[in-house]
Amino acid sequence: MRILLTGATGFVGKHLYARMSGEHELHLLVRPSTDYSALSPRHVCCFQGDVERLADYLRSHQVEGIIHLASLYLASHRPDQVTDLVNANILLGTSLLEAAKLAGVKWFLNTGTIWQNYQSSERSDEYHPVNLYAATKQAFITMARYYQETSPIRFSTLKLCDTYGPGDTRRKILALFREIAQSGETLAMSPGEQRMDLLHINDVVAGFQVLANRLADPSAPLLPEYVLSSGHPLRLRELAHLYEQVNGVRLHIEWGGRPYREREVMEPYKGNVLPGWSPRVDLETGMKWEGL
Repeated sequence: MRILLTGATGFVGKHLYARMSGEHELHLLVRPSTDYSALSPRHVCCFQGDVERLADYLRSHQVEGIIHLASLYLASHRPDQVTDLVNANILLGTSLLEAAKLAGVKWFLNTGTIWQNYQSSERSDEYHPVNLYAATKQAFITMARYYQETSPIRFSTLKLCDTYGPGDTRRKILALFREIAQSGETLAMSPGEQRMDLLHINDVVAGFQVLANRLADPSAPLLPEYVLSSGHPLRLRELAHLYEQVNGVRLHIEWGGRPYREREVMEPYKGNVLPGWSPRVDLETGMKWEGL
């Protein structure tokens, strides 16, 4: 397939590109400032806001589908960051869909987050955003409804839980554990009763492949959204203990040294897990790969 990929220089994007570039003709959508040299792509489209020019590119290269990973993630925001969130998470995707409609692109795989469903019941798609980032992700889905109703494009959102794996430079929970294991410093954390759902990047990439194939098959049944979940969330305290056991280290953590965040997710959203997909990398194995 000929696929346009956004966000290819991010953590998930780099792994997805590495996995899919040998099987499909991938076209990277980048900004003028993006350094994509490490990927050595054959096809690159530099987007500066011109939707008609993007449509011409999609049409001339006969792009069949779009995988949209690019986003701006902020756990919390300042007032001066609102415009950046809207531009990255709503305007860019809407521009892509407008160009896709003009060019006759057949399908669009959007990336969402389980943070769009704060305290939602297990199988409900009830929307309650954890933060403004999650709200902008939902707002784009609302924009996409127009394109679904006015064109043949097949659209679905893949909602992700916490991801981890090789090459992850983000300062997320396993990176913090590794830092304090190496330094011996004490880390002040919340009371640690919130449950976290961690999914290895290999399983995440496999999920994108499954949904891309489903979207590309016009006869395949399709829901508006699916979730990738390990199915085995752990309390943060349990996660820390498991990390110690697997890697033979001691973590110095002051539990309750800081309060829970506003709208802390105490139980991860489950939703509709993607059919035809299941996680293969267990957390113990994945943590060992992340170990010292």
